[in-house]
Amino acid sequence: MGRTSLLASRSARPLLTGVLATLVLLVVVGLEPSRSAAAAGPTHAVSVSAVKAVPTSTPDAEAEVARARVDALLERYQVASTQVDAGLRALSEAFAAGAAAEVDGEAAVARKHRALATQRAQVRAVYAAGGPNGLTASVLGAASPEEALWRVSTADRVFGLILADSRHQVTTQAEQATLSQRRAVAADAATDAQAEALTELKQRAEIAATALAKAQATLSALDAKARKAAAARESARQIAAQQAAARAANRTALGTMTALGIPGEYQQAYQEAAPTCPGMDWQLLAGVGQVETGHGRNNRASSAGAIGPMQFMPATFAAYAVDGDHNGVLDPWDPQDAIFSAAHYLCVSGSRSTGAAGSAVWKHTALLAYNHAEWYVDLVLAAEQAIITQTAAAPQ
Repeated sequence: MGRTSLLASRSARPLLTGVLATLVLLVVVGLEPSRSAAAAGPTHAVSVSAVKAVPTSTPDAEAEVARARVDALLERYQVASTQVDAGLRALSEAFAAGAAAEVDGEAAVARKHRALATQRAQVRAVYAAGGPNGLTASVLGAASPEEALWRVSTADRVFGLILADSRHQVTTQAEQATLSQRRAVAADAATDAQAEALTELKQRAEIAATALAKAQATLSALDAKARKAAAARESARQIAAQQAAARAANRTALGTMTALGIPGEYQQAYQEAAPTCPGMDWQLLAGVGQVETGHGRNNRASSAGAIGPMQFMPATFAAYAVDGDHNGVLDPWDPQDAIFSAAHYLCVSGSRSTGAAGSAVWKHTALLAYNHAEWYVDLVLAAEQAIITQTAAAPQ
């Protein structure tokens, strides 16, 4: 190598060394930005940290988070469902107590009337046998004074026993009628308690329904992949199981529903309104009437604003009102207008189902439109069946 070339080579070494040092520094700076670089501006710092700090969320992780939320909501749903069961039992017991008081009161009045009739018949029998004149004739026909005295004492004793027995029966039945009247007052109080229990039941059911809806919405918010994750599938299974268990518990809580006595005006309206919807049984209308107000016994405005014996919201009544008594006035407080309007509303609502009018599917759709709760459907159907049973057992 010539001198000139050697000198050129030596002079190039510092330059090459400087270039290499610069490259190393750039690599180091690129990998670990200095404080001065980080402080130079937010753009570089944010872009680097964003790449390092945001991990990609997996479908399994999202499903696990959703499952934890669903579990908490289902726990709340279970507590509220238990309270709904207790409320249904209280309503069933209130119906039974009210029906028993009514039957007892009616039977006591009937017994009193029978006792009065018996007394009148016995008095008539005494005098039909001759009364004082018959006694005189009997005494005059005696063979001896001793026999005459015996006939007098015997007749007096017999007549006295008969009349005393009649008076005792009347007194006893009057006392029982008074007791039954007291029971009727207690039944009225039970009717008020029934209304309060129904209001509380609706509130508890609303809490349960809200918790269940949130649990379902939590799963629905997941994307398709997350919904297929094991945790999400298990949550969906738990939701379905809890719903089924709550429905079964509701039906058990209702037990054997008791039918309340139906006032004549109401029964006539139920029987006349039902045929306006072909396939509808009047007992279904009566079941709604029993659950809503006890066939008008608890006819008051609800806390939600529902009014009248069939508990219509004013806007709903205006949309489906029928002039049941043909007096030219649509009145939700009038039993006939309310019952005919309820038949119309149920008929229109049931027609949205795929079942024939009056079928189980049709009834479920119609009643769920009347009150958006499965427990309400079960309650009305239980009342309907109780009324059918009572109707079949009634003397024709």
